[in-house]
Amino acid sequence: MKTKVILMVSVSLICIFLSSCINSNKEEIIQHQFMGYIENTQVNITGRMPGKITAIYVDEGDTVKQGDKIAQLDTRELDANMSALNFQLKNIILNKSRIEHLFQAGALPQQKVDEIETSYEVLRSNILALRTKIEDMVLTSPIDGIVNVKVLELGQMLSPGMAVVIITDPDGTWARFSIPEKYMNQVNLGQQFEISSNTPGLIYAAKVIQILPFAEFATHTPTTLRDERDVRTFDVKMKLIDAPQHASIITCKPGMYMYLTLK
Repeated sequence: MKTKVILMVSVSLICIFLSSCINSNKEEIIQHQFMGYIENTQVNITGRMPGKITAIYVDEGDTVKQGDKIAQLDTRELDANMSALNFQLKNIILNKSRIEHLFQAGALPQQKVDEIETSYEVLRSNILALRTKIEDMVLTSPIDGIVNVKVLELGQMLSPGMAVVIITDPDGTWARFSIPEKYMNQVNLGQQFEISSNTPGLIYAAKVIQILPFAEFATHTPTTLRDERDVRTFDVKMKLIDAPQHASIITCKPGMYMYLTLK
C-alpha cells in the first residue's frame, strides 16, 4: 500500500514538473505585437518674398526633382524697377566715361571721379539685390519627392514662410515605435526587422536607425501591451528599406499603423 502511494505521488510530481516545463517553453515562444506609426520627411515649399501666385506648375501626386519649378510669384513691379535701374545704369556709365576723360584732361578734380565711381557701384549693388529678389519669386523644389499637399491656389497671396505645396521625400520614410524596456534587449541600432501593416500580406523590411538615449515614463498607451501599467518605454525609429514587389514605400502614408513583433 505504501509503495502504491509513493508511486502515485511520484507520478504526480513528474506531471507537475512536465507541466511547468511545458508552460515555461510556452512563455519563451510567446510573441507580442507592438503598434507604431509611419512618419516621413516633409518639406514646405515657401518663399522669402511676399507676392501673388501667378503660376503653379505641380499638382498633388506629382513627382518632382530637385530644382524643378513649383510656383511663380508676380514680378511685374520688380521688373519695372529693374528696367528703371538699368536705364539709370546706362546713364551713369556714360557720365562716368565723360568724367574720366575730363579728369585725364585735367578739367575735373579726383573728387568728381570718386563720386561717380561710388554712384556706379551703389547702383550695381542695387541691381544685383533686385535681381536676387526676382529670382526668389520663382519657387523650386529643394529635394526629389512627391507633392503631398497643395496648400495654395493660383491667384492667392503668399506671405513669407507660408507653404505653397508640401513635398514628401519617399526615401525619408520611417516607422516609430514605443517599446517597453524589458524588450529592449532584442532591439539594437542597425538591426533589421520585418514589420507589417493593416494591409494583409504587406510586409516591409526596416532598419533601426535611432533609439532615444533616455527612457520615457508612460502608463498604458496604444503602443504598449494590454493590461501593463507604469512601464518605461524607449522611442525606437526604424527606416523602411525594402518592400514587396507589388508595393512601394511610397504607399506608406504618414500616420499609417505598422506592427512590430517581439518575443
